[in-house]
Amino acid sequence: MKINRTIFLIILHISLCEAKTFGDKQIVVLLNQYFEKPHSNQLLGHHFFIDNNDTVFQIEIEAKTDNFNNAMIEAFLIINKLSNIAKTNFTQSIVIIHFKTNNFPIIAKSELNCSKKFFIYKTQDESQWRKNCLSIQKK
Repeated sequence: MKINRTIFLIILHISLCEAKTFGDKQIVVLLNQYFEKPHSNQLLGHHFFIDNNDTVFQIEIEAKTDNFNNAMIEAFLIINKLSNIAKTNFTQSIVIIHFKTNNFPIIAKSELNCSKKFFIYKTQDESQWRKNCLSIQKK
């Protein structure tokens, strides 16, 4: 009797401790919730797509020009957190940053396995992430 109870508790513990993953629709809901909070950045849109062998998680935001760096870091942080709990195995992240002025948008790209070393696992610092993972270009 005691052994059955112990086995039941072990099975219950394992099933409750499994990592929760979310489908694309749920990820979009969570993404929108992140940007509902008072931010200086506004979510303009998102897009999930396949490019060659990569599954891409892309968001477009509007930011103030003087807040570009913080906006970019926050956007990549959100993508990394959400891709870490997504059922879809995203491999690339893209952040397109628009400005309220008439400046051209800036496109920032990062391979997610590399980015997670900074945003999730904390095995890299920001400068290593910028050097090893980040690519920035004007549209």
